[in-house]
Amino acid sequence: MKSDPLFLEHLRAALKQSTLLESPELSRLNTWKLGGTALALLNAECEEDICTTTRNCLLDGVPWRVIGKGSNLLMPEFWPGVLIRLGKNFRRLEMVDQDSLATFGAGMADATAAQKLSLKGWSGLEFLIGIPGTIGGAVCMNAGAHGSETSDYLKSVDWLDEKGIWRRSIRDELNFAYRSSPFNSNEKRVVLKARFSLVQKNPDEVRQKMMKFHTFRIENQPQKQPNCGSVFRNPPNGIAAKLIEASGLKGKRFGGMQISQKHSNFMVNLGGATSDDALKLIEFVKDRIWIDHRIELRTEVHTLA
Repeated sequence: MKSDPLFLEHLRAALKQSTLLESPELSRLNTWKLGGTALALLNAECEEDICTTTRNCLLDGVPWRVIGKGSNLLMPEFWPGVLIRLGKNFRRLEMVDQDSLATFGAGMADATAAQKLSLKGWSGLEFLIGIPGTIGGAVCMNAGAHGSETSDYLKSVDWLDEKGIWRRSIRDELNFAYRSSPFNSNEKRVVLKARFSLVQKNPDEVRQKMMKFHTFRIENQPQKQPNCGSVFRNPPNGIAAKLIEASGLKGKRFGGMQISQKHSNFMVNLGGATSDDALKLIEFVKDRIWIDHRIELRTEVHTLA
């Protein structure tokens, strides 16, 4: 399927600061290194260009979606829409004010945010050091690790609604749950900034805690192989990795996609894997866990469809 050059030409002409790339390689836009191409990729540098893009897509019937680092996203072999990635203007730590509130652009990498805060001794978000996504993605997924979740420290979110209207919502107005938020339940809402309430501590203490989490990830997860992080959510009555291992599925493989030998809730791209390999392995695991344990696994990873 070829892109519509007229649509892209009109969209590019309407942009103020952002750039539009035709036929981006999806494998470069996700940590699983999967997928073919999309219609276009917008590297967004201002809110106005995001609104322009979503409005044009709506008028022309072209799908669109915001992505971060693609660490929780399964890409297809082709996607006939516009992907929006937040550029450098959305990757800033704006301030840590007298009320211990840190304001991050949604495009900043989670690990970068954790490192910047640790240098000044601001504690709360150390767990983000090993999460290979962005602040916006962490808010959308309510990302968590080591007993903490993003929403535990969230104070407020600046976002664009489905009509492109700017909004600010405080934490208590937003319905967060395990790996869920109002933003991933409605993918047409765009997180722009997030404010977090932090605690001032000794910088060495914060760094030690952060490095402890970092070391745990290196020792227990397949950091050197392309993966998307945890594939499945932990069910209410079990731990996904333990269920998968109990069913003897560690090392199970479809094509170039394999259940990690290091952590059973990770699937790694051994090289040359396809999106179809990943989908087949995910469905195989879900079916097997249901047969063996009568437990329905739900995925953390989202499929771009």
